[in-house]
Amino acid sequence: MQWPDDVGQAPSILAEVREGVGIVTLNRPSRLNAWTPLMGTLYFDTLDRLAHDTDVRAILVTGNGKSFCAGADMSGLSAVAVDGGMTDRRDPRGYWHPLRIGKPIISAIRGYCLGVGLQQALCCDVRFAATDVNMSTSYVRRGINGELGITWLLPRIVGASRALDLMLSGRHVFGDEAVQLGLVNRLCAADELFATAFDYCRMLVQESSPWAMRTIKQQVYFDLMTALPPAFRQAEQLLGTAMSGPDMAEFIAARKDKRQVHFPPLSPDLASLDPWPGE
Repeated sequence: MQWPDDVGQAPSILAEVREGVGIVTLNRPSRLNAWTPLMGTLYFDTLDRLAHDTDVRAILVTGNGKSFCAGADMSGLSAVAVDGGMTDRRDPRGYWHPLRIGKPIISAIRGYCLGVGLQQALCCDVRFAATDVNMSTSYVRRGINGELGITWLLPRIVGASRALDLMLSGRHVFGDEAVQLGLVNRLCAADELFATAFDYCRMLVQESSPWAMRTIKQQVYFDLMTALPPAFRQAEQLLGTAMSGPDMAEFIAARKDKRQVHFPPLSPDLASLDPWPGE
């Protein structure tokens, strides 16, 4: 079985670093950036590389063309059905791999964001979307179950009842409703989407401590799987580390000297989050 990006096509993932922001672009515009196994591997490899790059403090994910990702590439699904599934083609890293990256991942979404495209968007930490956004879980209308961990992730973002509505119906959600449900954080015009999301990333680069952002991301996802008392105890331990750490020292010095704060970069050994409960 061959997929379109297996046979000499343009790279399905593009990446660059600009002003401390690692920009990742899903690059199969002729297929509405439809997802293939190779694309997934390249995407995760790119995130890992940017996570280890000390020049990168935030990551922005977007799609080339008029859509973010229209879901799985349907051109390969007939062969997949004959083979009995995609397990042998999947990357060994879980589809939730972006949640493990120790830097904030922001997505800029326009047009179609369906199926695995929606799942990957939900694995970003903050989501900006254009007014033309079109989101759907899709799975039920293809006769398959809630795939790729979405039954864990979606209820934690929008609540159980709303998640069930979306997954049982497979209906499409547009613009304003996507914001109301919490699928996206902010809506803007399509021609302003990238600039708005990039400005947000640049704010993180300039004003937020890389160590603190990594630690907060770790706390949020870890705490989703634990009870309040252990989450509180961990926060107290981390606060002690923070108060005696270089980032707090830099903040105090900058305030004393009345200058802009210059937090140190995130150490490469912190590129991934720590293991979660159940791992």
